[in-house]
Amino acid sequence: MPSTVQAAHTVEQSYDPDRGARLLTAFITPISALVLAHVLTNRFLEPVASLGTVARYTPYVVLGSAAFLSLAFARGRALFAVLTLLPAYFAFDLGLLESENRLVAGTVYGALCIFVPANLAIYALTRERGALNAYGLRRLALIIFECLVVIAVIAESNYLIAQALYWSRHESGIEAKALAMPPIGIVAIAFAFVTAAACAWFRTSVVDAGLAGAIAAFVIACSAPFSPEVFSAYTTTAGIILMFAVLHDSYRMAFHDELTGLPGRRALNQRLMGVMGHYTIAMLDVDHFKSFNDHWGHAVGDQVLKLVASRLRRIERGGTAYRYGGEEFAIVFPGRRLDDVLPALEKLCNAIAAHRFLIRQSRRQRKSQPAPPESPSTEPRKWDHVTVSIGVAESDEHLPTPEDVLKAADRALYRAKSGGRNRVNS
Repeated sequence: MPSTVQAAHTVEQSYDPDRGARLLTAFITPISALVLAHVLTNRFLEPVASLGTVARYTPYVVLGSAAFLSLAFARGRALFAVLTLLPAYFAFDLGLLESENRLVAGTVYGALCIFVPANLAIYALTRERGALNAYGLRRLALIIFECLVVIAVIAESNYLIAQALYWSRHESGIEAKALAMPPIGIVAIAFAFVTAAACAWFRTSVVDAGLAGAIAAFVIACSAPFSPEVFSAYTTTAGIILMFAVLHDSYRMAFHDELTGLPGRRALNQRLMGVMGHYTIAMLDVDHFKSFNDHWGHAVGDQVLKLVASRLRRIERGGTAYRYGGEEFAIVFPGRRLDDVLPALEKLCNAIAAHRFLIRQSRRQRKSQPAPPESPSTEPRKWDHVTVSIGVAESDEHLPTPEDVLKAADRALYRAKSGGRNRVNS
């Protein structure tokens, strides 16, 4: 028997009807926060300005809260995005952008326009690695290094490096009376926003959408370097966006299964607490999954679960599928009788059984086995398929609670498996 499996292939491209909804929920908070900040700063600028000290310290409170939540939920990308924004706002709060020393003002402003969006783009491109580990230490070291570079340029009065930021302007940002965004900063901002937005789009990631929103908010803040109200409002907005991104992403991970993308056991329990009237529940189990997993490996087993999940997303009769655990899934049909859902379940069972997928077998063999006769350049292949067994039950006077219906569906599932598998039993 082959010792490993190289890959599972032709598991169909999963149609995901929830992708649009996930994209909408990922982007709705950043967009709403930016719109609200625009309204507040344009129509209520004087009331915001009258807040004085409150407005000045609000970004610290919001960014600190976002950092605490990110650390509590081990969201390293969001945490270090916040830790990038904090020294940026601190520099503004110290009045460095309004400094009469043009070297200080120009260098700090140019660094903010470049380093902040560039860092956020890096966090969007990299995988989530947590916070309190070696990866987090590297990200923190990057932020510290950038701060030290700015301090060194100012301490050494290095006009050559500072003016290089504004190389394409007739009057450099160092010498200009009013700060102007450096060309390289504009490039960094555009690249960072497009990168984060693209990552959010392709991954349907709420954290990436939050990073894109934070970049947009910080850019608007940088467009008004001499307006404390605007800079404070949009820095606060960036912190709020990241905070909600962390909360949303943590909720998603708690209630959705990462492998299949379906709602998980916790989401099922929450759903069952609210079902009323007539409803039907089905329990589905992948036949011989343990043997299949042991024979071909966990990578292929994961592909099988994704295949089943892709079919479950298309279940008819208004059913919602949940990953119950391991190779088991539950389907809830609110407002449906047993006879209404049986045809849909039969169709689902037949569709999964009819689907074939290609397994590419590894060339590595056990030492006790002879070398295969095929050419080393030839990769052995095997077509295979899986089947599922389904048990289903509906609520009635004998099964008054969702827990009773779920247990009855589980007993029906056991009968389906005992009766030969690849079938629906009620």
